[in-house]
Amino acid sequence: MNYKKYDIFCDVIDNYGDAGFSLRLARTLSEKDIEVRLFCNNLETLYTITDRQDLSNQLLKISTWPVCESYQPSDIVIEAFSCRLPDILNKKLRENRSLVIELEYLTAEKFAEDCHGLSSSADGLNSYFFFPGFSNKTGGLIFEQKLLNKKRSLEEHIHQQTKINVSLFSYKNHNITKIINNLLKAKAGVKITVFKGLALDNVNNILNLNLKPGDQHISGNLELKAVAMCNQNEYDEILLSSDLNCVRGEESVVRAMLCGKPFLWHIYPQSEQAHITKLNSLFDRMSEYLPEYQHDIEIIRTFNLEYNGVETKQHLPPLLEFLPKWKQVCDKWSLHLIKLGSLTDNLIKFINFITSKNS
Repeated sequence: MNYKKYDIFCDVIDNYGDAGFSLRLARTLSEKDIEVRLFCNNLETLYTITDRQDLSNQLLKISTWPVCESYQPSDIVIEAFSCRLPDILNKKLRENRSLVIELEYLTAEKFAEDCHGLSSSADGLNSYFFFPGFSNKTGGLIFEQKLLNKKRSLEEHIHQQTKINVSLFSYKNHNITKIINNLLKAKAGVKITVFKGLALDNVNNILNLNLKPGDQHISGNLELKAVAMCNQNEYDEILLSSDLNCVRGEESVVRAMLCGKPFLWHIYPQSEQAHITKLNSLFDRMSEYLPEYQHDIEIIRTFNLEYNGVETKQHLPPLLEFLPKWKQVCDKWSLHLIKLGSLTDNLIKFINFITSKNS
């Protein structure tokens, strides 16, 4: 049985990451002729990254979390990042016998493969865990054909660039100065596009500046360009046009990996260094699937650990000299991720399998 109406619930905790993932999922589901209602409890953040096509999409309806009395659930309900719904909404889901997908956070840790697809007894619902991931034992990652088309079309333009282009979207992180200084050792021109919010605040504090979106600052070989937050299509183009992407959270690191570009992942800090375990697990998986690049992956791991404040005591090569090899590794990793199939397609297949089995 193929259901054509899905509900997605998004509880915004990490701002653009939670909202961005949920929006991208809703959009790609609608491209499969599925009617999607995206319920988000922070519409201000969500509308910052939507575009005109999202707002005019007849199969995509965006609204705040529903008033309990008026909510009539669809047969398929997706809880993004396993967000917890109020008891009154769960009661409605039970009454409707909705299939609930607990769509989990992205992790490369092995437990994701073990738990992917398992049933859950949470709140007495007919629910299943679904994990994004980096192997065919998980649900893969969200991507669209238009991203792959953009990637091919921008390659020639990128080869004509004379400066090193860096995008910067991060939390507060003083370690960006290490990256800037490493890049400037090569005496090449470096242009850093810094996004409004924590990333821009961070750069302003470190360099004693007061840049606002639209401002530029040039000091020697370094050019800083402050920009406002943009929609997801525009962000993809910035990632594809950059030689190095400093990203944060889940949504932006996934896009950076799919673009096949060198990336530094400022991972969301967690207690007991759980985020560092998560970061290391990513490069463990990368080494597992790209064993011929193991030495280079260890260098990439070290750059990322240092960027997240881990003192590795390792000697790192000049970043500019290493970028071509880093790009080669990321190209191969991107191809691996794409071969897993889109999370959207994998999710639809999983839902159809579960519903046909239970019918």
